[in-house]
Amino acid sequence: MRKKTSEKLLKCVDNILSSLEMFRNFKGNSYISAKINKLCSDNMAALKKNSDSIKNKEYLELLDKFKESVSQISIGDAAEISKRLKELISESVIYKVVFMPYKASMWDSLESIWMAADKDERCEALVVPITYYELDNDKKPIKKVNERNRFPEYVNVVNDEEYDLENDLPDIIYIHNPYDNTNLVTRVDSRYYSWNLKKYCGKLIYVPYYKWVDGVSSTLFKSAMYYADYTVQSSDDAVKRCIEASPEYANILGLETIEVRESMEKKLINLGSPEVDKVLSLSKDNMLMPDDWKGKVIKSRVNVVYNTTLDEIVKSKTFDKVKETLEFFKNNRDKSFVIWRPHPLLRQTLVSMLPNLVNKYDEIMNEFINGNYGVLDTNESMYYAIFWSDMCYGCKTSSLTELYKYTGKMVLEDDPKLTKFVSKRSAENLLNKLKESNVVSEPNYSLENIVDIIAGNDELKDGKHLNLENSGSKINNYILGMLCQGDGI
Repeated sequence: MRKKTSEKLLKCVDNILSSLEMFRNFKGNSYISAKINKLCSDNMAALKKNSDSIKNKEYLELLDKFKESVSQISIGDAAEISKRLKELISESVIYKVVFMPYKASMWDSLESIWMAADKDERCEALVVPITYYELDNDKKPIKKVNERNRFPEYVNVVNDEEYDLENDLPDIIYIHNPYDNTNLVTRVDSRYYSWNLKKYCGKLIYVPYYKWVDGVSSTLFKSAMYYADYTVQSSDDAVKRCIEASPEYANILGLETIEVRESMEKKLINLGSPEVDKVLSLSKDNMLMPDDWKGKVIKSRVNVVYNTTLDEIVKSKTFDKVKETLEFFKNNRDKSFVIWRPHPLLRQTLVSMLPNLVNKYDEIMNEFINGNYGVLDTNESMYYAIFWSDMCYGCKTSSLTELYKYTGKMVLEDDPKLTKFVSKRSAENLLNKLKESNVVSEPNYSLENIVDIIAGNDELKDGKHLNLENSGSKINNYILGMLCQGDGI
């Protein structure tokens, strides 16, 4: 049964117990006694009517005993029986849990939570991909988009235009878009702004679609952080730094700092990362090599996923480092091969924010596609590149770069501002460092250095997976627990 039904039944039990107390106090008054009898009868009928929703044979037996104790006005017996009745009612609750992603490529931030909820007998889980708009450089919508057809086949999605949110009133809603009306490149339909969703659910949960990088990631305010009941973070650093940013958030919201800080302290919780769950689950069975990679991504070369982010291009306002990197792979195609993954929104961001770079980007892209030294990764999922590559080269602020560390394979953190530099580390020093840690950075180490070392030491391609608790299950259990407790946020 739904939680609201269980709450009504629990109230019925309490009403009956209260009626017995009233009956004892007014037993000489026939009018009041008749009213009390009617109230008891109506509440008992409601308990009986909903018995099919409670999957426990004990319930009907207890209900008969409860009815008998009430008819005998045995307050002590009725109170004792009611405790177990309430337990059975509470144990029979089925929570409606709705996941509202907007981009299929970001589904990994919610997927392991959905998997946990989908398997949980306490939950009825729905995935409702929500509509969003692409914006022009004047921040006006130019295209309406819904990506429901781009989700994995094993995810049964619901058309958001057919889903009656306002009447379904789910117990929990999970979202991964926190920007509401403030995003500059894409924007969800106003119906799905966090403050609107909050009106129609018991708990609204925001799970970031990026992997937090300790000491590096930005604490910039995102409106869903305030309006959601909880923001799930993946580290204590994330929780601490976002709470410390409360004065900035308060200024944006026009509220007192203490009010916002107290709110953030309740809402921000470190429960791990569903994206890490995804990395740890990768295998040849669930990550079949894309057809256009076959015969190209081969073991005899060092296959490098080159991760180009929005942040590095927007800040540098140049493609110099990108051109230099691709030139390296072009000139070293005998020993290396690049899986280039520009951020899926890179061109769209250029159109909106840096239109003068669009032609340069198109020129670089055309040259790369016509070359024979790499493949362009346009898959919705970044995990094909993560699984089939031997190392990662990317900016350390990127979620992909951060997640790659959990494979145990090599990560070279790119400094986008550095070009034409030469590392002075010896080959022996490099190898010793890579055996100690799978993460190194420019300028101490260069792309050429790391590719050469991996090319001569195949064992570095294997990586070592970590054995971590599943965050999806942890998050699902925590939020259900908070819903049951009625924490009052």
